[in-house]
Amino acid sequence: MRSRLKFTSLFILLFSFGIYAQVTIRGTVTSAEDQEPLPGVSITIKGSTGGTITDIDGNYSIEINSDNVLLFSYVGFKTQERPVNGSRVINVALETDTYLMEEVIVMGYSSQKKAELSSSLVTLSSEQLTDVNTSDVGNMLQGKVAGVVVYNSTGQPGANAEIRIRGTGSITADADPLYVVDGIPYGTFNPNDIETITVLKDAGATALYGSAAAGGVIVVTTKSASKNQQTKVNFKTRIGQKSPLFGNFKLMDSKELFLMHKNLLSASLFKQLRPFYLLGQNFNWQDAFFSPGLQQNYYTSISGSTGKMGYFASVDYYNEDGTLINTNFDRVSTRLNLNAQLFSNLDMNIRLAYTSSRDQSASSWTTLNDAYTKMPWDNPYDANGEVVKITSAVRPDNGKKWYSQDKWNALHNEQYNYSKSKSYGIVADVQFNWSILPWLIFTTTNRFSQNTSKYNQFIDPRSYSPSYAKGYLLNSITLNNSFGTTNILKASKEIGDHSINGLIGWEYGIYGTDFTSASGIGMPNGMDALNAAAVYEIGGYKVPGAGWSAFTQAQYSYSNRYFATASYRIDASSTFGPERRTGYFPSVAASWLLSNEGFLKDNDVISFLKLRSSYGVTGNSNIGSFRYLSTFSLNSSYQNQVGATPERSGNPYLGWETAYMTGVGLDINLWKNIELNFDLYNIENKDLLLAVPRKPSTGFFEGMENIGSVRNQGIEIQLNTKNIQHPNFTWNTMFNIGFNKNTVMETPNDEHFLLTRNMVYQEVKRGQDIYSWYMPKWLGVDPENGDPLWEKIVRDDNGNIIERSATNDFTQAGSQVVGKATPKFSGGFINNLTFKGFSLNINTNFVYGNKIFNYNRLSMDADGAYLGYNQMSIDNSQLGWKRWEEKGDIATHPKAVMNGNKGSNNISSRYLEDGGFFRIKNITLGYNLPPNLLKKISMSNCRVYISGDNLFTITRFSGMDPEVSLKTTEYSLAGLYADNYPISRQILVGVEISF
Repeated sequence: MRSRLKFTSLFILLFSFGIYAQVTIRGTVTSAEDQEPLPGVSITIKGSTGGTITDIDGNYSIEINSDNVLLFSYVGFKTQERPVNGSRVINVALETDTYLMEEVIVMGYSSQKKAELSSSLVTLSSEQLTDVNTSDVGNMLQGKVAGVVVYNSTGQPGANAEIRIRGTGSITADADPLYVVDGIPYGTFNPNDIETITVLKDAGATALYGSAAAGGVIVVTTKSASKNQQTKVNFKTRIGQKSPLFGNFKLMDSKELFLMHKNLLSASLFKQLRPFYLLGQNFNWQDAFFSPGLQQNYYTSISGSTGKMGYFASVDYYNEDGTLINTNFDRVSTRLNLNAQLFSNLDMNIRLAYTSSRDQSASSWTTLNDAYTKMPWDNPYDANGEVVKITSAVRPDNGKKWYSQDKWNALHNEQYNYSKSKSYGIVADVQFNWSILPWLIFTTTNRFSQNTSKYNQFIDPRSYSPSYAKGYLLNSITLNNSFGTTNILKASKEIGDHSINGLIGWEYGIYGTDFTSASGIGMPNGMDALNAAAVYEIGGYKVPGAGWSAFTQAQYSYSNRYFATASYRIDASSTFGPERRTGYFPSVAASWLLSNEGFLKDNDVISFLKLRSSYGVTGNSNIGSFRYLSTFSLNSSYQNQVGATPERSGNPYLGWETAYMTGVGLDINLWKNIELNFDLYNIENKDLLLAVPRKPSTGFFEGMENIGSVRNQGIEIQLNTKNIQHPNFTWNTMFNIGFNKNTVMETPNDEHFLLTRNMVYQEVKRGQDIYSWYMPKWLGVDPENGDPLWEKIVRDDNGNIIERSATNDFTQAGSQVVGKATPKFSGGFINNLTFKGFSLNINTNFVYGNKIFNYNRLSMDADGAYLGYNQMSIDNSQLGWKRWEEKGDIATHPKAVMNGNKGSNNISSRYLEDGGFFRIKNITLGYNLPPNLLKKISMSNCRVYISGDNLFTITRFSGMDPEVSLKTTEYSLAGLYADNYPISRQILVGVEISF
């Protein structure tokens, strides 16, 4: 009993002493640069997890022991330590950390301080990313990262941009970058939920992802609550109008077309075929198919932490009307990120993301085609304003002639037909972090994802279809699911001036796709249900897949001056044959931080200087599943039994395509307001996954093999400057430019081969660009007679050109390489200005050195070859076009002749155009309401803005937009332009509110 009383007395004494030692500290945190208060500054007690944050006026209050030390940290500012030492008021002025060298860069599996990086990468914050009004993160990246080419080749709502990082190294395989979301490959995210996005460009950073990193890696980190964060509510909305951009594409009006036909036809024939009253008929088909659309986005999020749990939840609704008739897109995205400290050495993260989307595209290729090719003399409406159904050369409403070559009216079809899809997807992550020892952490992350999508295409019997006279209905459903687990053991130890970090990890994943489709014909009018149709075709397949990976990485630094990183990854995938299923991907990287050497320490001019180098190997497996197997088609029958026919020849030795990457770089900061990053790289893709042509005797057109090599070499420059820094006015700029040279190093049997779509060719040959246009060379127009001229070439036995001359006979014009679809360089220039509460952001981007083949001109700039199609205007052209009319004319266009002038509209470099452009991608003018006003209405932030996208473009391209796809697909070549859906100019207003 006595001992219990002693223990109780001792406890009360200690407790009383603790109460006595507790003091309340108050103060204000401001910026040392402009003395403005800083809200949201994290104030923690050194050596513990306790702390608080500053309010909207930069004030704080915290109870601590009198011998504690406070840490003041804020993004973009240097962390400060302040011992209490009996003080009751501690005011702090944080200094800006101009280039955030202490900032921790998340690279997926690992992270490093920016100053310690040996790799080439660029990190963008959510504010830098979301200045462009789009649902796609690729569009947001355009013009912001050196060496990253982004093309938005269609105006279809909800479409994703194409991204190429440091060139294209694959011919058949997909070269898209790998997305890593919250530390795990693949996943889904909403751009408004992004905290940071990091583009990994060299092998020092990407090789750890081995199997899918040949196209680069984009690491996405979503938002989450910080420790001891007060509840924060954000709301964003923007709404505005979009209108189609037709660029330099101008069609002839009724008068210009009438006069052109007058010059083509004899007087008697012209009078018979083109009556004078046609001059009074001038219908604008583009206006009929295109109209302004509405774009709107609403986003709200709530985040905070209570005790040992933090939470972040968001809901986003995005809706976009297409400018083309009957096209649209809407999406609902939700996210819930939870983090909890279960025990002192164990915490848990749960991340849930759900997405639902619907989109509608043009019901047929005839929709876009009619918008461009239909004659202004044809009116799609009757006298009562009803859309007319056309099936022949005679109109059914008034018996007059239908002049357009295609005897249908797509506007009539669009009343009934549609092409729609919808999808639902969920991604769930569960992560545990176990601190085994102060220097040893084990992390396991497990992800489950499931996506269901449905596609419907309906052609009503009342519409006109060249393929389905009795209507057509297609329903297809795709189910995708996957499970993956990533388990990593991380160690970190500092011994004197030596710092060692390492990790070892193992991954396993399974996935599957289940596809079912059914179609029918002969349904009653308006009945878009399969039970009302006769069975036309049934299809389906199941594709399973699996893979595992083991990887390790070690990082070493000495005296904060010398840094080295090495990694090794082993991947195995069911994509490849049993003989070559496993791939091996090593990398090494090193850097020297010269600015921490004695001879540069505290230098007034050079505040940061680092040399970097890296070498490594990454892989590519993006060719679809089981391409190593021989396959048979089972969609035929014989005597009521299923029959099998050979479809593809197998290759059990099919393995990984590999990219060998070498890079060196220089990072330098001058006068604390200029940051320059300079990179040189060499990437050689070897053992290409290539569809190689087969001999006809095999019964197959092609087979997949590992053969061939492509090299990309380039220079990248990224320049960030703080031009003016004043309490009331700031001006910052970001400039980047990337030069890339693409060269084919090896082909099967060292022989050239051709890629062709729609009779347009690209030659793949050693020493040339991967996308080299191969066609007769256009020499212009003969001033004497208006004839077209091409180059006639004579080759020796080795295929070398030994003689060149001009000819007006197309059959004598031999094909040769006349340009390439790959740009020589691309980049961006961004200016950010602030004046008191106002901000102005100007985002521009540019591309130079590529050639686009304008396929539309074959029929729409055809010199009289197509009398039933409208033609591109010469009189109203902004490109200086001129038609030859009399001897001596220096013209861009040959003499117009009925049915064509000696094949002048045949495929040649005449229609190969300069694809370079300079574009004002976005201008945003915003205003932040003053803090003293916000305090009265209990807000922490309120910003209103007006924003415009695609405001101005300089280009010589005669089509609607020079951003043309750089992918070779089943239907198109890289750089081939045909009936494109135009992009839009967008003007929106928005507001962002925080509580």
